[in-house]
Amino acid sequence: MKLPAIDQLPIPMIKTDASGILTYVNQAWEESIGTPTGSYWHESFIDLHNDALTDLWRNCIDHQRPFTSHARSEPEDRSPLWFEVVGQPVIQDPGEPTEVLCTLIDLTSQTQAVAEINAILDTAVDAIISIDDAGRIESFNQAAVSLFGYTCEEIAGQPCTQLMTEPHRSNHQTYLERYMQTSEARIIGIGRELEAIDKQGRVFPIYLAVSEINIAGRRRFTGIIRDLTEQYAARETLIEQREKLAHVGRLSTMGEMTASIAHEINQPLTAISLYSQAGIKLLDRGGDLDTLRSALDKLNTQALRAGAIIERIQRFAQAKESVRQLIDINDLIEDLLKLAESDARLHAIDLDLSLDRDLPRLYGDPIQIQQVVLNLIRNAIDAMNEIDCRNGRQIVLATCESAPNEIQVSVKDLGEGVADDQQDLLFTPFHTTKKEGMGMGLSICKSIISEHGGELAYVNNVDDNEPGATFYFKLPVHTDE
Repeated sequence: MKLPAIDQLPIPMIKTDASGILTYVNQAWEESIGTPTGSYWHESFIDLHNDALTDLWRNCIDHQRPFTSHARSEPEDRSPLWFEVVGQPVIQDPGEPTEVLCTLIDLTSQTQAVAEINAILDTAVDAIISIDDAGRIESFNQAAVSLFGYTCEEIAGQPCTQLMTEPHRSNHQTYLERYMQTSEARIIGIGRELEAIDKQGRVFPIYLAVSEINIAGRRRFTGIIRDLTEQYAARETLIEQREKLAHVGRLSTMGEMTASIAHEINQPLTAISLYSQAGIKLLDRGGDLDTLRSALDKLNTQALRAGAIIERIQRFAQAKESVRQLIDINDLIEDLLKLAESDARLHAIDLDLSLDRDLPRLYGDPIQIQQVVLNLIRNAIDAMNEIDCRNGRQIVLATCESAPNEIQVSVKDLGEGVADDQQDLLFTPFHTTKKEGMGMGLSICKSIISEHGGELAYVNNVDDNEPGATFYFKLPVHTDE
């Protein structure tokens, strides 16, 4: 049977009886599919022999309901074709068997384009996931499969919160709804480091970058996810190595200060010995208890003084994991001065303080910050000793707020300043101008300050018409954000 109006349409169209046997095909069908009348229409397609199609077909025949399905055909000696099949019942006289008219919309170009895009996405190193405006996962590239452990079939249609840890899992829907209503981006187009969770429950660090796609008025979101596990491990190793290096630097500083430390401890030890001998003599002579009690009090005071010196040195030199906390930089320097003054006194050098008393607090490791200040003080002492302190015997430690939300700590000496040929080498590891030393002090200090988000530098004192140099570091102040 020929239907001239339909036969000339460029879109494949067919007509079947209630059992699915072809009773009519137009010219476009013959040219693209080629299956003749008398055959079952679905035999021309791959993957259509399933329960879902059977249900659609029975509803169309029995309940007069149109249906839509997707089909792939592989005609002989031709490339595969993809179609969207739209079937609708043909209404006939009561009692007549229902027929079905099917229209095939060619999706080959679109399908191939999507396949090419998916092939490109599957070669990407990073995981790429797309979700709809309700937060349901639509696509999952091969890198995402490897990273999270879900197959594409398992994860398709699932909420993307399945890949999140708390509190983002609970709050994500609120975030998404707020963005859909206000278009105010908190992460979209920005990117951030987060934690994710895979199928096995493993929590791991990621970098997530999200972008929005709007096609035909439909909003989707694409997330590019990079696994940061190795980077975090490398970062932890680097921090551990820095801490070990910082500890070596502190031990080296203590070694260089041996003479001043010995002198500092010998003073209370000598006093303890003298008061002990005086106490023994008083007992031998039957001296009065008040005099004996006074001697013992002084002995106790000197013992506590020696213990405090040893405790301060031990705290400074011990190896321990870096601990960040809120710091009052002035308190930190004044505490350090008790350790540094003995070294300065041994060389007849004065340490003067010029502290801004109205400074905000820092967030950092107090021992490491003290290490930097002590190293700068010792370098200043060495610089002045090299010229026999002919420019003076004063080192000035100063603190100030050098910029909004930034504190500066400086150590100003009266040495010769930094020579021109040393300027580019000053912070280089193993470079030193001293007769003895590892050449690691300033390098370690620069690493510590950088790790705290700051900057270590110097300037010769030419602007002040004074000799010497000023070494300083700047650190960001603590904020609640």
